[in-house]
Amino acid sequence: MTTHPTPIIRKFNPGLLQSDEGISEQFVVRHHELSLLLDDLRGNIASPSCQHILVIGPRGRGKTMLLARVAAELRSNEDFAASLLPVRFMEESQEIFSLTDFWLETMFHLANEVDEHDATLARELRDTREALAPRWREQITEAHARATVLDAADRLGKQLVLIVENLQSLFRDVHDDFGWQLREVLQTEPQIILLGSATSRFRQLDDVSEPFFEMLRIVELEPLDTDECRRLWEVVSGKRASRSEVRPLQILTGGNPRLLVMAAEFARHRSLRRLMSELVTMIDEHTEYFRGHLEALAKTERRVYIAVIDLWRPSSASEIAVRARVDIRVASTMLGRLVERGAVLRQGRGRKRLYSAAEPLYSMYYKLRRERDEAAVVENLIRFMVACYGLGDLWKFSVRLTGEAAESAALRRGIRRALLNRPPIGDCLVDRKWDAIQRASEHARTRAETRAIEELEEAVQAAAEAEDFERVIELVDEDLSSRWQETQEPPTDSYTAWTRYLKAHAHEQSGNARAVLSLSDQALAFADSRDETVQLWTALTLAMRGAAQHSLGEYLAAIDTCDDFMRRFGLWHHGRFEAVIAETLVTRGCSKGHLGDVRGAIRDYDEVVGRFDGTRDPETRASLAAALMSKALACRRLGDRLAEIRSYDAVIERFQSSDVLHLRRDVALALSRKSMAQADLGLADEALASCKRLEQVVRSWPGNEEDPSAEPWVDWLTWRVEGARSLALAVQENYRAALASFQAAYVVFLTDDQVTTRQMLELVAGLVARGVPPQDLLAVLAGDVGKSASLRPLIVALHERAGDPIRAPREVEEVAADIRDRFREAEKRVRAGPSS
Repeated sequence: MTTHPTPIIRKFNPGLLQSDEGISEQFVVRHHELSLLLDDLRGNIASPSCQHILVIGPRGRGKTMLLARVAAELRSNEDFAASLLPVRFMEESQEIFSLTDFWLETMFHLANEVDEHDATLARELRDTREALAPRWREQITEAHARATVLDAADRLGKQLVLIVENLQSLFRDVHDDFGWQLREVLQTEPQIILLGSATSRFRQLDDVSEPFFEMLRIVELEPLDTDECRRLWEVVSGKRASRSEVRPLQILTGGNPRLLVMAAEFARHRSLRRLMSELVTMIDEHTEYFRGHLEALAKTERRVYIAVIDLWRPSSASEIAVRARVDIRVASTMLGRLVERGAVLRQGRGRKRLYSAAEPLYSMYYKLRRERDEAAVVENLIRFMVACYGLGDLWKFSVRLTGEAAESAALRRGIRRALLNRPPIGDCLVDRKWDAIQRASEHARTRAETRAIEELEEAVQAAAEAEDFERVIELVDEDLSSRWQETQEPPTDSYTAWTRYLKAHAHEQSGNARAVLSLSDQALAFADSRDETVQLWTALTLAMRGAAQHSLGEYLAAIDTCDDFMRRFGLWHHGRFEAVIAETLVTRGCSKGHLGDVRGAIRDYDEVVGRFDGTRDPETRASLAAALMSKALACRRLGDRLAEIRSYDAVIERFQSSDVLHLRRDVALALSRKSMAQADLGLADEALASCKRLEQVVRSWPGNEEDPSAEPWVDWLTWRVEGARSLALAVQENYRAALASFQAAYVVFLTDDQVTTRQMLELVAGLVARGVPPQDLLAVLAGDVGKSASLRPLIVALHERAGDPIRAPREVEEVAADIRDRFREAEKRVRAGPSS
């Protein structure tokens, strides 16, 4: 006995990649309607006035299958093939908004139709279309495209049957004059026959003032009767069924061929009666998700979205604009909206940004077009499969289900709802089936969470690299919200600790110390967790707490936080954690220094050096440099200038060969402070040597591409070099050279910076104390009127020192008096010698 393979019935794209013979074999119902259409088309052959036809029926009623069968008949039946050529448009003509678009689309499909038999004509059609498409704004383009189509018909010696579906959507979106223009062509050009379809009657058919009033022959598709349902069922399922067995399915599906095909695919090799109790989800108002999604988009958005779908691959905005035949600015705006809608995915940044369609997974078991509550559909499908699938099939299916559900939140929600409503049957076999679904659900959730965390990490890293820390916070909040909506369960402790750290770090980088404190207060609840992952993220968050308190001037609280941190985590040896411990010790030392406990601060700085000297970790090396620099300043506060210089030397020795920019800055800063400290101590030769070395650093500093802030930084270093050199030369009583260096320093002096202004006051006080005549210093300062205006109190103090007092406002005189006190203190230090 010969076994015939069950034909493949396409539910949504009949005729796609199918031969005419295959389409004919698949066509098992609607024979009466097929005869009506073919009779009308036969009457159009060589007729000077053609009858144009419209097939009307709701979605899923079989319009596309019927029109595909007509096209197959026109190609394969010699009675038609010599005179008529079918030109099938795609089911959704979403790119047609004008008659120009209509003829360009006709050329596209006509070229595909004739390609096999007349490659030359097909190539000419494509070349002409490619040349005309960019000129879509020009009025002459429509006439040229139409003439090209008519010329092709003449060359072929055939009338063109344009098969255009969903005319109700087409007429809704096109320009106002489209209908009348098309009517004129259809009435005057017998080479063109329109065979269309629509889901329902529309205004242009029934309004006497509209162009297509009473112009089209209407063929309406009624629901399948019981015998037709039985024939279709038997072809698809491969099983015979009685009228009584099929009648419930006919009622359930409303005689809709598409829903009947879906049911048959689910039921293949299964009991028809058992299927009935689980097929409620097949109804869903007979509405296809994809079409509903498109129709929800505004016209221009839809045009751009169709371009994205058609291009398929990730594409740039400019490529999409060309494909959609819209301006690049319009395309970019629409793409932004589509990304917000979730219809389009965006990847990359800047000029490398690409867009692609975000399509949900469709497995062979979920060939439903979705519109409203997807989770409810999935829930019912799960119940259906538990009821109808064998245990072996269901376990095999659960493997595929795991992967699909991991990619779709809607699938996971539906599976979870089905499990929550799992019936207490007490049947061992049924329980094992539900166990398979439970296993798939758990594995899918684990995979999805892992992938979601990876995606969040990537997005957060990209935002952090762009220094968009507000976006980091938004990303974390969005992820938290989406997780809650999906699971309705609180997140795990490890996830909570991690996301809390991400937000705290973003707030820290944004300078929002109060927010850091709030998040770290919440983190305290996990401080005693036994989970190592929770402990790690909690520790990192608590480390930021001390730094935030320090930045707010809450030094005692910062010390307490750092003490608690060191008690809990100070002995950890986690790879990334040494940098956190080092930073915490520096924070504690700085806080002690602010409270006057300078020696306690130095002990913390020394602990950093003792524990982490020689480390290769970049972040730890940064804290090591900070500890040494802070120790130098602490030694200065204690009056131990030689110890201060030794700390600067420690920085220089450890990091002078580093290629890390911020460590190179630390080396330059250490050299500048060291040279000034040496000059203050009267170590002129040593100070000049340090100045020379710093000068070499300035000359070799990288350009703006490597360091965008290079220019102001180099100016500041030059100011420090020349300032320290002028003081060292003054120590040697080489006043002329000292004044020359002072003048060079003054050239790059920044008047609008409080730090450099304070440094200027210290430098001038030191120069005066070393014997540089104040009138000579005044002469240098007067050389730049703009800068000298901001140094008015210093100038008044120098005039007083030179014995040439000048009148000044009281507030200026008060500041000048303080500066004169600096002069006297500097002189006392000089007289006291290097020990101070």
